Amino acid sequence: MGYTAGEAAQKLGISKDGLRYYEKEGILPPIERNGSGHRNYSQSDIEWIFLIRRLRDTHMPIQSIKHYVGLLMEGGASIPERRAILAGHRTFLEERMKSYRNLLQLIEKKLAFYDHTLASGGPEEAVCMDYAAEWEHFRLAMGGMKHD
Repeated sequence: MGYTAGEAAQKLGISKDGLRYYEKEGILPPIERNGSGHRNYSQSDIEWIFLIRRLRDTHMPIQSIKHYVGLLMEGGASIPERRAILAGHRTFLEERMKSYRNLLQLIEKKLAFYDHTLASGGPEEAVCMDYAAEWEHFRLAMGGMKHD
């Protein structure tokens, strides 16, 4: 079964322009065309685009995806290099996830600080602090912070 550009775009949650962009960038294998010259996306094309979209969702640069997809098209001999690309990108994602966990912890502590402030007398009773005073209270609640 084939898909029109509109159907493929809808199935993948991207625009038709996005589909054409991937094709123009050489990230996709050539898309078959019907007798009228319109693109006819196969299930295999949809799977390629799905993979590309997931890699983009992980912030992999287009050039890296292009290189990876090019290696995929070469076949089995490129498996070690493809693995190395994904292993490097995994490290990038692990570092990003660690950073997000730290940021989430910061926000959770800030929310706990606000909850404690509100619970100790309600919003009418809460002492309005300036930014520096609030930050100092928050920094201490977090157990201090390294100063450069």
